[in-house]
Amino acid sequence: MSRADYAYFLWEAGIVQVRWEPPGFRWASGRESPIYVDHRRLLGYPTWRQWAVEALAAQVRERVNFAAVAGVATGGISWAAWLAERFHVPVGYVRPEPKSHGLSRQVEGLPKGIGPVLLVEDLISTGGSVQRAAAALQREGYPVSAVAVLWSYELSSAAALPVPLYALLRFPQALLYWEKAGLLPPEAFTALKRWSTLQTFP
Repeated sequence: MSRADYAYFLWEAGIVQVRWEPPGFRWASGRESPIYVDHRRLLGYPTWRQWAVEALAAQVRERVNFAAVAGVATGGISWAAWLAERFHVPVGYVRPEPKSHGLSRQVEGLPKGIGPVLLVEDLISTGGSVQRAAAALQREGYPVSAVAVLWSYELSSAAALPVPLYALLRFPQALLYWEKAGLLPPEAFTALKRWSTLQTFP
């Protein structure tokens, strides 16, 4: 299995959906996009799920120094757990904000004083949720060495991350795979390529 095969699978399984004409998809950030990736559906495909974990592990194995893994709630939690199991290190997760009850924690599961941490999210778009999670980890004494994601939209706003980003698949790369496989009519490829380059829709 290759990244091209993976990109084709995401398309065929409906995990990736595109609308190259308005209206697009509304993200949590309020941004409108012609593409939407639903990685929660990937959880139901064990073979590809395991391939994704192994492929992402291979990317960070020799490049990133980390003693623990933390997932961004909720999309990154399961992937963080599988990666932590793969490397036999502690795992935790980061809430969007501290709990309003109990111990009021935002970071859960990580032993005190451990670090550095590999931060995991299912995808990165504007980069806001990842940056907030990284800041929460730093505040609680967990230095972040890198971010690992299954998918990156490659938006310019995400380039402000203060640590390296490792992505299993990047949108411009996937777009070329889909075009080569004949999955996109010419007008769709042109529209998506324009969005990838100019980051405006329509």
